Amino acid sequence: MDTEHQTSLLRRDFEASHGYWSNDLEDLLLADPPYFRAYDRLLRVTSTRGHLTPRERELICVAVSSQVTYLNRAATSHHIRQAKRLGASDEVIVETLQLAASLGVHSMLVGVPIAHEVFEELGVSAVVSDEELDGYRRALKDRFITDRKYWTPHWDLVLAYTPEYFEAYLDLSSIPWNHGTLSDSFKELIYVAIDVVTTHLFTTGIRTHTKKALAYGATPEQVIDVMTIASNIGIDTVLAGVSLMPQDSRAD
Repeated sequence: MDTEHQTSLLRRDFEASHGYWSNDLEDLLLADPPYFRAYDRLLRVTSTRGHLTPRERELICVAVSSQVTYLNRAATSHHIRQAKRLGASDEVIVETLQLAASLGVHSMLVGVPIAHEVFEELGVSAVVSDEELDGYRRALKDRFITDRKYWTPHWDLVLAYTPEYFEAYLDLSSIPWNHGTLSDSFKELIYVAIDVVTTHLFTTGIRTHTKKALAYGATPEQVIDVMTIASNIGIDTVLAGVSLMPQDSRAD
């Protein structure tokens, strides 16, 4: 089989399976057909396993592409279009983006505990004790546990130092949970996806939201497939790099 016919078949099979094509994919196909074939196979893993619907897979891709440690506008735009093609409403997509936006709170969940250790060393730390909570903080903690059905020691520290932020964040992050558009289990799978992505890897969140996803009815297979989808952004190194290579060097 000649090279031109081979690449034509690879492109046809990719488009038939995934429903799209791009200039970056064209560049990769021309640069290295065997690598392209292997990439196509990698993308098909979760669809072959069948534990997430096509729409769910695209929504996970929307969350991964749009979360703040990655912010791939082209990929986000593509996966939003794909999700809409598969029947996702604007409300579902906005809810997905709102859930992905919660990643910003990890600056507090990682930073405040470290700051607290420093404050303790210098003798200027706040008292962090459940028994010492005032009425305002107690009400906020009770509301969080009632609404979110979990609690971690990280939140004790944030609540102790800045209940104002805690309340404002709770109000903001509760909005997608109050919509009721996505299931609770899928919302937790979105959290798993944005925590496990290689540009973030927030291990505490991965553990917490995996447990919650399973408690809400998600399966271990779905959790693994969400992680698989998140891992695929690594190929962007090749897609972006090949597309930036001079045309003459790709022809050599």
